[in-house]
Amino acid sequence: MKMSDYMSPLQEIASLRANPFFRQLRLLLFSPDRFFAERSTRPVDLKIPSLIVCGLFLVEIVGNYDTIIAYARTLELGDPSAHPIVYVGLAATALSPFLAWVSYSAVFHGVSYLYKGRGTFLRTLASVGYGCVPLIIGGLLYLVLFQFASLPVQDYFVPARVAAHATAVALVDAGVAIFVLLWCGFLWTAGMRHARSLSTRQALVTVFVPVGLTIGAKTVLLLWKLVSARVYTGVL
Repeated sequence: MKMSDYMSPLQEIASLRANPFFRQLRLLLFSPDRFFAERSTRPVDLKIPSLIVCGLFLVEIVGNYDTIIAYARTLELGDPSAHPIVYVGLAATALSPFLAWVSYSAVFHGVSYLYKGRGTFLRTLASVGYGCVPLIIGGLLYLVLFQFASLPVQDYFVPARVAAHATAVALVDAGVAIFVLLWCGFLWTAGMRHARSLSTRQALVTVFVPVGLTIGAKTVLLLWKLVSARVYTGVL
């Protein structure tokens, strides 16, 4: 036996724990129907979905670092009468992942009543929480792509380059967001099918009507950003 083949007891324990974790993650992301079918017979447990949303919270904090710093400077230098608005902005930024989790769960649960879905709201909440994993992947991907698309300081004085940068950032933001929402919708459809005892078609309607509206809103926002960037910099 080679020394390189030797594993300490701690390494063996870590390996045994890691293998089921990655197996479950692979099932969730690429075979969600099987993943949620396995959980439909178990008691509802919100621990892991809550950790997933907390992970999304951390990614959102990193992604909105500049916004949070701007809020902090406003608190230091701004008019005290504006502080309540700043606190609301900070709270909305920090709590947005948790609000999105509850909001999507409530909407899906409500729409599924049209099909007389059976299952508790807590099970819906757990399924939607599991389905938020692509949002974490998308958030990290956006941070990486944003760094590649960053604008050199000297180019901020060239309107055409500022407009091109704003266009690139808006396209990256919208592209990642739409791709991730479609991926989440794929997971949420399987989750709602088992959480609320729906057919595949019913689950698709339950999930993709709200998700489709969200994607439509993001598309309109993207077009507005593209036009605004060019008008503001005088390119149009």
